[in-house]
Amino acid sequence: MLNAEVRRKVSLGVVLSAALACSAPISLATTPQGGTLSGPASPEELSLAKADFVTYCSACHGLDAKGRGPVAMELKTRPADLTRIAQRSGGTFDREAVYKRIEGLDMPASHGSAEMPVWGAWFVHQAVGEGVLLDDARTAATQATQRINNLVKYLETLQK
Repeated sequence: MLNAEVRRKVSLGVVLSAALACSAPISLATTPQGGTLSGPASPEELSLAKADFVTYCSACHGLDAKGRGPVAMELKTRPADLTRIAQRSGGTFDREAVYKRIEGLDMPASHGSAEMPVWGAWFVHQAVGEGVLLDDARTAATQATQRINNLVKYLETLQK
């Protein structure tokens, strides 16, 4: 017999999968077309994104985003210098590519696991919390998408 926590997580996963499948405009599997990924970030969005960066990214990438966070030396692959994304791409900051990298859901399983966590799934998990209603899952997907969009815009402001 499954314990209550396992049953809740299974139910949550089923509901979240259904919500994402029924709501193509807010699917986490691909970058939202148009929407909030385009255009400049508001000061509030940048403030929220910076807080997320400090909480979720700085341990590996450092507060300065240069790949020298306190745990960077413990990783097999050195974290990227996020201030040079555009420089590494011929001077263009590709918001969609950066979004997909943060989201983490586009890596083929055949490539093995990534050291970087799948933040899209984590942000959805945080937003859903204890809820297992379809509307909760849709709201969670929207919130996770917005958080990733804000992080992309924040990283764009750090480019050299």
